[in-house]
Amino acid sequence: MDAYTIEPGTCINDHTCRGDHTSLRGPLCDTCLDDAEHDIRNLVYDYLDLAQLHETSLSQAITEHTTGGSPESPMPLVGHIEALQAEIVHATALWEHALRAVARLHNPCTFTPLWRTRVYDHRNLITGRVTVDQARAGALVQRGIGIIAARIDLLAGLPAATVCPTGIEDEPQPMHGWEAVHHLQHLHKRSRAALGRTVRKTWIYGDCWTCGARQRRGEEGPLYRAEPRYPDDPMQVNCADCHSARPYRDYERFMTELQWPDLEPVAA
Repeated sequence: MDAYTIEPGTCINDHTCRGDHTSLRGPLCDTCLDDAEHDIRNLVYDYLDLAQLHETSLSQAITEHTTGGSPESPMPLVGHIEALQAEIVHATALWEHALRAVARLHNPCTFTPLWRTRVYDHRNLITGRVTVDQARAGALVQRGIGIIAARIDLLAGLPAATVCPTGIEDEPQPMHGWEAVHHLQHLHKRSRAALGRTVRKTWIYGDCWTCGARQRRGEEGPLYRAEPRYPDDPMQVNCADCHSARPYRDYERFMTELQWPDLEPVAA
């Protein structure tokens, strides 16, 4: 999708946008920018939690290997977590670099600025010597997210640039700033899934009552039933396209009458 071929005055997220399209700042509306900022800021905590999960998985692998158990079971998880962490670091550094250049937060003529791989200079209080120490990956993520989240509207409006989106092994490809925002949000969702913080869902038959999305032959969706997080939570039916939700009892009536009941008025 090209950011410049959408209908003027429309958020790039189109039917998945929760806003009213009246407050656009570039390709994304204020509501979508706020959602993106929330997701991207959480990447710092996602990275730390993934590091703890990785250490646990790795210790299990070492224990099973040294005690004669099967070493194969936890190792795929270890590799998956490492790859996800590496992608977070790469994407964060990539777009931090772009924003620093556009906002003139460093000398844009610098080919490989120190902040990209190292922390800033440190002065030894005893000897007075100034050294440049190798940065930890978590520190790079924290610093990069601080730059990105505070300038999310600037990032979303960047024109297409040729980059390696997920790592240096990628084939270079053009990527708009709003696509970078989506990628960083998707990394947050993937991290939540890896950490077991998602709710199991089941695809069900039917068309959406709000956006009109229809089920296609041979494909799942758009409607799904989300498993309640807690026993007392109500069962709901959700649309994967527009993120609308309705009580499951409405879906039962839909399956009987083949039409959605009118939405009940919200009590004041």
